[in-house]
This record gives sequence, C-alpha cells and structure tokens, in this order.
Amino acid sequence: MLRWEMRISRSTPFVRHIGQIFVLLLFTMNSCRDSYSVKLSDAVTVSSEWVELRPVPPLRADKTLQWIQLVLQPPFKDDFDREGKGSNKGKGILMPDGDVINPEIEVVDENGNTFSFVYGGASGVQLPNYTLQYPAKLPQDRTYKLVRIRSSRQITCKAVYWYCESSKDWK
Repeated sequence: MLRWEMRISRSTPFVRHIGQIFVLLLFTMNSCRDSYSVKLSDAVTVSSEWVELRPVPPLRADKTLQWIQLVLQPPFKDDFDREGKGSNKGKGILMPDGDVINPEIEVVDENGNTFSFVYGGASGVQLPNYTLQYPAKLPQDRTYKLVRIRSSRQITCKAVYWYCESSKDWK
C-alpha cells in the first residue's frame, strides 16, 4: 500500500502566505461593514443608583438598529439555557442564586427625552443585549448624550457597548 503524506511546517513560505491572506481577508470583511460599536465603559458595577455613561462624541442612531450590550463579569451570565427561575426565565441575567433579572437602561437625547431599553436577547453567554421594544426606533435627527443603567440587584460588567447595526450588513 502506497501512502502519501505532505507535511507543512509553520516556517514554510506557503503557511506564512496563507496566514497573511487570512488576516487580510478578516480585515477586509470587517472594514467593509457599515455597522459599528462604541465602547461606553470599561469595568463598572451596576447597583440601585444610576450609573451615567456620557459618550464623547454623543451617540447617533444613524443605522437600522441600536442596542446596548453588557459584557458581564462571571458569575453573572445571560440565562440563554433557561436555567433560572422567575418571570424572566430565559430572558435576562442569571444571578448566582438562580433569579433572572434585567437592569433598567435608558438612553437620553440632546433634548432630555428618555428612551427605555428592554431585554432583546444575547450575543453570547456573557453578552445580554438591550434595545427599544419592537417596533419602536430611536429618532435619527438628534444625538444621544447619556446612557444610564441601574439594577435592583448588583451586577458587574467588564464593559458596556453601544451597537449601531446596518441592514446593509444583513446581505
């Protein structure tokens, strides 16, 4: 029986070129996207007092959808697997004791108008998303100067992001 085997070491030009092409493709794919995110905060503890995040420059609702994403610090996580208990089971942040909670999140525009965001799903175990209740949309003719968050139960986030997703990226 004849056996053919090709071994490619990491130091061969072939492997280096494939790696360079892969990195270039990833960069090109991401740079062609119309959607974007803005980091609003590094690590933050959310409790019953409002945490106020003031982005500079102010945020714009210039794409199809907007949402706030919390990057949770373990042991907190999204209840995607419906392990929790209570009326929010499967729809919020799973606390260590099994309760499922959702913080209050508000976005305030340049005129002082307040828009309440609600749980809208998750992008991963540690990444719950909050958005306006469908079919509401944020007005595009103004800027948003403040995002505030509070919670009846204390949670810790590694970061908080604003996402603006464009329907152009859905193709």
